[in-house]
Amino acid sequence: MMNKTYFTLPDDLGIGLNDTLIYFYSNDRSSVNNKVFFTKNVICLLQKGIKQVHTSEGKTSINNNDVLLLTGGSILMSEAVTEDNMFEAILIFFGNNTLTDFCARHTGTFVQKASDKPILKLCKDDFLSNYCQSIYLLRKEGNSAIDELKVQELLGYLSTQYKDVFQCFVSHALEDCREIKLKQVVESNIYNGLTIEELAFLCNMSISTFKRHFAEVYKMSPQKYFTELKMKKAEFLLFHQNRPSEIFAELGYETLSAFSTEFKKFFGVSPKQFQDKMSC
Repeated sequence: MMNKTYFTLPDDLGIGLNDTLIYFYSNDRSSVNNKVFFTKNVICLLQKGIKQVHTSEGKTSINNNDVLLLTGGSILMSEAVTEDNMFEAILIFFGNNTLTDFCARHTGTFVQKASDKPILKLCKDDFLSNYCQSIYLLRKEGNSAIDELKVQELLGYLSTQYKDVFQCFVSHALEDCREIKLKQVVESNIYNGLTIEELAFLCNMSISTFKRHFAEVYKMSPQKYFTELKMKKAEFLLFHQNRPSEIFAELGYETLSAFSTEFKKFFGVSPKQFQDKMSC
């Protein structure tokens, strides 16, 4: 598989579109800093070789004694083959739908605290080593029924025997999901005049949760973010001789007065004064 330097996984594997997938990966050459975008979460059960992963949050290396848990997203991945020139791993892919369904059936799995560990890994114990052997015994790529059962088995074991690590993993995976949803809602409604309460509702969040996540994603309050974008667009439109009465609704204001008040508060002059100054 590693004959190029950018991958979208598991999509590039071309094995169905199910939410769960078990893939037996092997390679006979080392590679450095391949760009990989995971569209699903992945648990890597390394069998041979050494893998190094570098995410926006940190980096780590694993060998065949380790299990690596990664949520969806972009990483840099390096692989080093063993003395017999082989790199082998069992890759367990599953989407957030599978993860949320699992958590819904098992109380105590959901946590609100974001993961404070950049990359999560475990040392293989006897169960995980035997689990790998059972996967090989059932080896048949693309068998969705078997894949689903084995993924559920692994999630069940990790959630009970490594509860803290698993809860951090769930928190990180679902936090990413909320971030994507929040960005979609915000970017689609910048000029639609929606209230914070309405935006929070569209994100399926309380107002306080929405504000907290918004600040984490955009590094400022919702009010400041929307105001700055609206004023930047207003400045552009006024500079190109659009009248204030023609643009206030386009910017998401219910009245010309509301737009003028906020514009003057932001720039120190009224929209008309701004245009007069620009025309001088």
